[in-house]
Amino acid sequence: MFSIFKKKVLGDFSFLQTDLHNHILPGVDDGAKSINDSIELLQQMQQLGYKKIICTPHILGNIYPNNPTTILPALEKVKRVLNENNIAMQVEAAAEYMADENFVEAVEKKKPFLCFGEKKFILIEMSYLAPSPYLEQCVFQLILDGYQPVLAHPERYNYYHKQMNKYEQWKEKGCWLQLNALSLTGYYGKHVKQTAEKLLTAQLIDLLGTDLHHAQHMAALHYLCTTPYYKMLSQYPHFKNATI
Repeated sequence: MFSIFKKKVLGDFSFLQTDLHNHILPGVDDGAKSINDSIELLQQMQQLGYKKIICTPHILGNIYPNNPTTILPALEKVKRVLNENNIAMQVEAAAEYMADENFVEAVEKKKPFLCFGEKKFILIEMSYLAPSPYLEQCVFQLILDGYQPVLAHPERYNYYHKQMNKYEQWKEKGCWLQLNALSLTGYYGKHVKQTAEKLLTAQLIDLLGTDLHHAQHMAALHYLCTTPYYKMLSQYPHFKNATI
């Protein structure tokens, strides 16, 4: 059913142990479309040295109206197929929440969130068009409620590229920052890549994620291992992935 041939691996990410941002669960968002896609991606993640995968499907209004009733069954399906094929991979699920009106309402009503780790990490993203007017109040309230907010791929928000102080301000507010590894390959464009470098150089990044959706992303991840950025990532002293 699944490939038994291993792709040649030019580097590995065992120094991270955990990937905490990806879209590997099948059929729930714009990531893996089928269980076959999911298992193939997980096998390659394993070959890259990852021990644990925390799947984070989008929760985004009417576009991806996910919740535990859509996410957790998909997780169980993946676990079952991994077990049936004797693939030893630890897989968990949380979510990537868009900081929109729905999220604000959930925060205000103290609804339970799909989070990960003992610190109750909650992954949050904003629109790429404009900063969310709600995020600051959400971060403040989530911290009061015992969560640890994590801002997903801050380097991809173009409106911050000339305002590096914004990243420092989020850190001061208690929000962790999660970089996409693919940003360093130029996958999202030159300016995103440059900002990713600046954030790493300033040691503002706490977590490294793949944001893996499909085979093209996986190919870019393998390519990253051939670049000087791979060594930069492997020697970065502040990634906390391994503690999650």
